[in-house]
Amino acid sequence: MQLESLTTKFLGRTMLYYPEIDSTQLEVWRQIEKGTISNGTIILAGKQTKGKGTHGRKWYTDEENNIAFTFFIAADCEIHKLEGITIEIAETWVEVFQKLYNISLEIKFPNDLVHQGKKIGGILTETKLKGEKVKDIVIGIRN
Repeated sequence: MQLESLTTKFLGRTMLYYPEIDSTQLEVWRQIEKGTISNGTIILAGKQTKGKGTHGRKWYTDEENNIAFTFFIAADCEIHKLEGITIEIAETWVEVFQKLYNISLEIKFPNDLVHQGKKIGGILTETKLKGEKVKDIVIGIRN
């Protein structure tokens, strides 16, 4: 896909691909700390060696059977406005897989995608607060 055909204003306008990386999620946070990431950047990995899951779990991927990416959104909103964002992302994945591939997925609350009883992916949403406002949203998707 050519970037010219994207209809988004910022999400995905910058994409960085790493053939192998420890974690796309950690890379986004590193770039936030350095101030080297632009709003809407997506970091994509061919292989993750120390992918980050919920509750400190690791999520490994390989070069052939998985996809791992994380995107960054600069925000300035109250945290209550983001309630349910992870489940909304999961619902969108379910819709996309059904519509494009005729594959039925289920959601195991709050962040897992399940196909025929097996976990096939997950969503990790993290935020950075400044006072009562969310400043950074980092969302990782793995399958």
